[in-house]
Parts: sequence; C-alpha cells; structure tokens
Amino acid sequence: MKSKEIRKKNTKILHAVQWIGFIFATFGFYWLATLNPIYLKRFPMPWLVCWSDPLTPGACPAGTLQHFLTIGGGAIPFFAIGMLALIGVFFGRMTCGWLCPFGLLQDLSYKMKKYAKIIVLVVLAVIIGYLCWTAPMFSGYISPRTGNFTSLSLKDLWAYERYSKFWTYFIVHILLFAALFSLFFFKFKKFTISNKLANWGRAFFFIVPFIIFPLLVSDPHLATRGPWFCKICPSGTVFAAIPQFLINALPKSSFPFLGLPQGSPFIPYGMSSYQDIRSMGQAMFAIKISMLVLLLWVTTLSKRVFCKFACPIGTFFSFFTYFSSIRIIVDKEKCRGESCNICKAVCPMDIKIYDEGSLSHCIGCLECVNRCPHEAAQIIRPSYFNFLIPRSRYTIATVPSQTDDSPVSTQSQ
Repeated sequence: MKSKEIRKKNTKILHAVQWIGFIFATFGFYWLATLNPIYLKRFPMPWLVCWSDPLTPGACPAGTLQHFLTIGGGAIPFFAIGMLALIGVFFGRMTCGWLCPFGLLQDLSYKMKKYAKIIVLVVLAVIIGYLCWTAPMFSGYISPRTGNFTSLSLKDLWAYERYSKFWTYFIVHILLFAALFSLFFFKFKKFTISNKLANWGRAFFFIVPFIIFPLLVSDPHLATRGPWFCKICPSGTVFAAIPQFLINALPKSSFPFLGLPQGSPFIPYGMSSYQDIRSMGQAMFAIKISMLVLLLWVTTLSKRVFCKFACPIGTFFSFFTYFSSIRIIVDKEKCRGESCNICKAVCPMDIKIYDEGSLSHCIGCLECVNRCPHEAAQIIRPSYFNFLIPRSRYTIATVPSQTDDSPVSTQSQ
C-alpha cells in the first residue's frame, strides 16, 4: 500500500495537470489563435472547448464533426476522426480526466463548500443579470404595424419607452432565474447516476442531437442544417457565449490590449469581437443559460454528470477504453468489492471500477490506483510509456507466465 505522502503527491500532480490543461484550453495561450495563418483554430482539441471562444487556441472536436455532417456531399472529417481515434487508442478517456476544462469545472462545482457556492452564485447572478439587460433573451414586442414579434433587450425596451412590456418581461426573467437559483438553497441528497442510466443518456445525446439533428434538421436562423449539440453544449456557454457577450461590453479602444487589433485573424473566421453580437442572444441563448444554471446545480449533487451522461467526445473515447494502451484493470482476487468501495469514494466519475460496465466511464485519473489499499486497481501500459507514468509511481498490471506453473509476471504490452 502506498504511503500517505506518495498518495498526496500523486493527487497534486493530477490537479496540477488539470489546471495546466484548463489554462491552455481556455485563455492562457489564446494569442496562439491570432497567429496567421490560424492553424490551431483548425486543429480539433481532444476535449470540449468551443471553436468560437475568442480565448482558446483550438477547435472543438464535437463542433468539427457536426460541421461535416451539416455540409453534406459525402465530406468525411478524416483528420478529426483519425486524431481522436489515435488519442483513444493510446489513452482512452484520460484526456477527460486530466485535461478537459469543463470536467475540472464540474469537479470544482461538486466540491464547493457553502461560502464558495454563495460567491459563485453571486458572480453568476450578476453576469446573467447583465446578459438579460443587454440581450433580447425572452423579451420583445409585437409590432402593431406588421404583427410580427420583434426581439429587444430589456435595455432597449426601457429606452424605447415600452414600459409595460419592460416590466412584463422583467418579471418573467426574475421569476425564471430566481426559480433556478433557489434550487441551490434547498437541501437535496447527493446521488449517483447508475451505469445503465448513464449509457442510455450517452446513447441519446450522441445519436439524436449530435448525429441525427445535424444530418436532418435545419436551423431556421442559418437556413441550413446546424450543429445542434453546440446549441445546448454547456461548455460552449461557459467558454464562448458568455465571454463573447462580456467582451462586447468593453470599449473597443481596449481591444488592442487584449490582443484583438483591428484586422486580426478572428475577423475572417466570424469571431471578431468588434462585431457586437449581443442582439443574437435571443430565446435559444436564454435556454442555454438556463440549462447551464440547472447543470451547475446538478453537479453540486452528483459527480461529473455531464461527462458521464451526455458528453459526445467522452462517448467516442469510451469505445477505446477496453483496449487502449493505457487503462485501468482490477485484480479480482485482491479486490474487496462492496466491503471496501474506496475506489468509488475517490472516483470523480462516481463509479465502482470493479463493476462490469464501469470501465467505459473511467476517465483514467488513476485515483483508484493511487488510493486502493489492497492494490487491486492497477494501471496497464506498454514499456514506451514508462517515461510518462514512472514505474515507481504506479504498479504495472502483470499476467502469469504461460511457459510454466510459476507465477512469473511479465509486463503487459
């Protein structure tokens, strides 16, 4: 059994890599995306991060794959699929556990204490209040001349002296988001999503909004088929939609200081923050924000709900977890099962690694390997990955020799 100091060190390494991945994926190297030509913006990252995020250096694989589904003509994203498959063959879902920024946000949300939760809710309420004030959301009026509904923000309704409409929609917004935020102040029992239910959820989100909708359903605003999963993706809401709206609130004179000079490479790719996009924040945007708040509440009650239940990239990588070069296996003779369950207690996906069907949900964080008191959970990897995960840090899974009856162990390949 590993000493307490070694276990703490291993956990610190995991957290450090997670934060490095978060910084890289969200804002730390956004200046790389402005370099011309924009190669990184054409390169799908192995985690969920929105292509339209003005601060991320890469593209989202989910958006990339959906884009090829929408353009038709037999176009196949060989590069994106090949890159994801290559990562899956070597690492399985380890990028979900070690690098995904939205996964880290879910981990932090679940671990939030009372005062941290209040601070986050206050910040989120202020941001949503600003968004409701400056974006149409659910507000507008019916033109007496044309009879058509015109979307206007609360700010515009007030400016145009449509006070009756303003107060009507103001109350609608208050009631909606007050109801969502009130959920955080009730006591609910924490729960675990079963593997069976999670599999049904993953199948639904992967097949319906991720594949079928982009293939068959047209977007009324684009007059063509659209990337429908992107429209509900909470990661895109956090890392792209909200930052875009907030950046538009800044004076344009401050943009050069943010690395967004006029004529930046953002402009030809439809990402220029010089173009005020707040008028685009209509009903679908309000639904995205509402879903984000609801998901944030659920993640305070259950570990990594989105990763386990809905993420299409995690679903794609899960196909490789049974034969990837690096994966977790369980020694059934050493495992104590239900009488121990330390693996479930420390697992960020809330799974029992010894259960059949759990492996496809494993994100390779190695916490079970690190914390198992009986060393039943082990990591298997080929020798050329020893530099990445040192032999002295984790036990390598072994298999009995096939040449004699002695329990000689050989390194798994």
